[in-house]
Amino acid sequence: MHIRQWFPGMALWSAAMLGGCGGGAGGSDGAAGVAVDVDFPVVYANRDVRAIGNPTDGQRFVPGGDLYLIDFSSPSAAPRNLTASYTQGQGDVGDPEVSYDGRRIIFTMRGPNDPTWNLWEYDLDSGSLRRLVQDDAVANQGDDVDPYYLPDGRIVFVSNRQEKSRQLLASEGKEPYAHRDEYERERAMVLHVMDADGTNIRQISFNQSHDRNPTVLMTGEIMYARWDHVADRNHFPIFFTNPDGTNLFVQYGAFSPGNSYLHPREMPDGRVLTSAMPLQRTHEGGALLVVDIRNYSENHEPAPGVSGGQGQHQPTLYEIPLGRGPSQYGRYTTPYPLWDGTNRALVSWTPHQPAQARNPLTGEMETVEGLPQYGIYMFDLGRQTLRPVVPPEPGRALLDPVAVQPHPRPNIIADKSLDATLAAQGMGILNVKSVYDTDFLGIMSDRVLVDGECIPRDGQGRPDLAQLITHPLQATNPGDCARPARFLRVARAVPTPPGMSTREISENRFEMQQLLGYVPIEPDGSFRIKVPADTALAISVVDEKGRALQTHTNWIQVRPGETRTCNGCHSPRRATEPLNQLGVQGQPFSTLLRSDWTPSVDRESMAEVHFAQDSSIVDLMQDMVYREHWQCDPAAAPGSGNDCGREVLRIDYSGLTTPAPVNGIIDYETHIQPLWGKVRPDLLGQGQDGSCVDCHDSNQAAAGLDLRNTLYGNGRMVSYQELLLGDPVLDPVTGQPQIRERDGELEVVREPALVEVGSSAQSARTTRLLAKLYEQPLRSDYDPSTASVNHAGMLNPSELRLLAEWIDLGAQYRNDPYQGDLDGDGVLELSEVWGGTRGLDEAVFASSVHPILMQRCAACHNAVGSTPQGFADLGNIAGIGNNFVLTGSVEGDYNITVGMVHDVCSRAANELLARPVSTEADTPPHPRIDRNDPATPSDPSDDSPVLTPAEADYQTILNWIDAAAVANGC
Repeated sequence: MHIRQWFPGMALWSAAMLGGCGGGAGGSDGAAGVAVDVDFPVVYANRDVRAIGNPTDGQRFVPGGDLYLIDFSSPSAAPRNLTASYTQGQGDVGDPEVSYDGRRIIFTMRGPNDPTWNLWEYDLDSGSLRRLVQDDAVANQGDDVDPYYLPDGRIVFVSNRQEKSRQLLASEGKEPYAHRDEYERERAMVLHVMDADGTNIRQISFNQSHDRNPTVLMTGEIMYARWDHVADRNHFPIFFTNPDGTNLFVQYGAFSPGNSYLHPREMPDGRVLTSAMPLQRTHEGGALLVVDIRNYSENHEPAPGVSGGQGQHQPTLYEIPLGRGPSQYGRYTTPYPLWDGTNRALVSWTPHQPAQARNPLTGEMETVEGLPQYGIYMFDLGRQTLRPVVPPEPGRALLDPVAVQPHPRPNIIADKSLDATLAAQGMGILNVKSVYDTDFLGIMSDRVLVDGECIPRDGQGRPDLAQLITHPLQATNPGDCARPARFLRVARAVPTPPGMSTREISENRFEMQQLLGYVPIEPDGSFRIKVPADTALAISVVDEKGRALQTHTNWIQVRPGETRTCNGCHSPRRATEPLNQLGVQGQPFSTLLRSDWTPSVDRESMAEVHFAQDSSIVDLMQDMVYREHWQCDPAAAPGSGNDCGREVLRIDYSGLTTPAPVNGIIDYETHIQPLWGKVRPDLLGQGQDGSCVDCHDSNQAAAGLDLRNTLYGNGRMVSYQELLLGDPVLDPVTGQPQIRERDGELEVVREPALVEVGSSAQSARTTRLLAKLYEQPLRSDYDPSTASVNHAGMLNPSELRLLAEWIDLGAQYRNDPYQGDLDGDGVLELSEVWGGTRGLDEAVFASSVHPILMQRCAACHNAVGSTPQGFADLGNIAGIGNNFVLTGSVEGDYNITVGMVHDVCSRAANELLARPVSTEADTPPHPRIDRNDPATPSDPSDDSPVLTPAEADYQTILNWIDAAAVANGC
């Protein structure tokens, strides 16, 4: 009989039926499996159900996992444990893959005495096991997981060893470290490649969070799920890259319904079968999706010539919700499409597992996802039937089913022949045809412009280059408008070292960054720039004042010697021609070319033509300098006003009397706070010393802003808190801060902050601080007509540039994890600012502290993914500012909790204890619902903290910190 998808009323029946299909699949008793329409062996991982994590968990180790093979050549075949001789029941396995000839199985395994996960191979002919990396020191440099055979015999895999990233830090004279993901939880897992014998390990991706689940397409490209997490962007779209790491780019899922596209695999017809789920709370299970990745960039973005339709659909009989909350039709994970012409797929599936839990905020019982019961099933995509192959076993999770049979070998993509000179410099090139070409996403549209700027459009709504290039650099006549894009700013990620938390870095979700420099943007919107290779880069288009039009929220990379050429900043993935497709020769602006400049190739952008004449234009500049290259006379005398190369715009740091950034590092204490205390002689008549602090010396002052350098309780300056956090809105009756509930989470109602960053839509041009200092609305809600004191001119252009850079890089408190060369050995040592947290015992945390956090805090402190505009919320969006994320992984939860302890000697003052003890009357308060009367959360009459010093849980956490204080001698 065919078993269609279960629905709630059939839960008991389905459980009974599965129980009669065979004994415990994979139990030590070797009970028989169930063969249903399967005539080939299947290999899978049989793991403790607690080993199932979330998309944000790179790897979890729970003893009791093994690799199993079931051979269906015999109807009564029993699952065979392939790894018991090594694990002895105390190891763990995962991620099996089968070689193209069907004779070898590669997988990841961690034995009971292994410090890390290693890659192993099982030979089906000899029955032998071998670890790929033979040298213990090399093998244990990191956790190696998610292996897949490349068609040329090499292996692509995911590892947190970060082989090249650490080398680069050492080459710069810095103490190397493996950086944490952008939740500060785990060492980031990124793509690596090794030879078949486990040698020649090379890192090929440089994400700041996890890259997961690589497989190889028939084209030879690597497809994988990438944790794309910068500021409010927080999801797993599908990426492609070549095996050498070149041409790495998003292919699908950046703007489609579905937060995390995990386990993507190519189907025989070129489409992709993937699972889709939220970031947390579904045990890495979700819906099955079929994605037409060759004909759609996104769900509603077809390729040229493809009419309408959708890029993705659920092939199952009943749709599984893409968001959180219980799914009455169960959840899928780790699908494996078969290549035998039957239109079937092996899947791991769990039926609906509802459980009741008490909401710690409301005290009410609610239905949540219980522990899954993943078994292995055969899914027929045509008939929409789901039939058991290996039934589930209580307390176990049967995952990663793979057919043990030959399958087609993909095309081999040889490593690219790259520019040797650039490669020797450790550099690559970004060559973009036009920053105005943005997939019709409105990224460079009227909504990002301010008065005096415009982007003329043609009849199709695309930027009209013929008009755009005639616009002046600066609009001088009424009614005129200038080209908005002046310079490209390049920054690079400063990876987060262990022990450092977001609270150390910023008040938002931006990580540390280092400013690298600028290049001019040509009149047609093109640029060509030389950037560091093998580095996570961020690029932003800025205006003539150095203010970003939008904040960049993607990391990009180039390999050494690689030139990345894109149509636009978001490189329309299905467009056949760039915006300036006719090149300089074919455009009306060809008349702007100097008489001595002759384009060599049609379809060249203005940046490409310029580069052919002057190769130095790709070099990063430390200052914003624009020189005229087009409307000029090459024969004119220098300084005549029409000479080529004359400087028409410059913004540098020459006007700073406070410290200037060194090597592109901008720290609030060092570089921004001094601006507020600088004496300004022209303002002496308005105060005692004419500084900003002279007026803004208290939150209770008429200006309502405190810019003093006094320290707040969390170790940061009061002025930083004032700028980054809007004042709480007070209840008119009680006088206490208002608390509201949104999407199940409580938050303090606040006035808009002067500096609001954290999303791609926000930048220096949207902040009230910059609007006030320019006395222009820019893109903020500030109305200059209401100003009691005119602040225009109080800061000079150099100071305003520095402020704009600080804001656009994320308004971080710190951007430098290094303290200096402390021992004179020529190596910069990591800062000891958070060194007082060392000595916090992980074993005590796991046994005593972690259970408290999971019971008292985890309901609110969980991962919240971003959702594409226009689609239903897939998570609790109110938690977007929640930086303390608990997922249940002891390792990750320990790492982020350590970051909440700023100084063990401060004990109770650390945020780990201070925040949950605070009430609505404190600043900042810790939001929560009133325990006794959930209907009136803003009523403080019977308000009580989440945690109080009188409770045993508080004392347990305090004792944990005290033990570290003793170890640190305080």
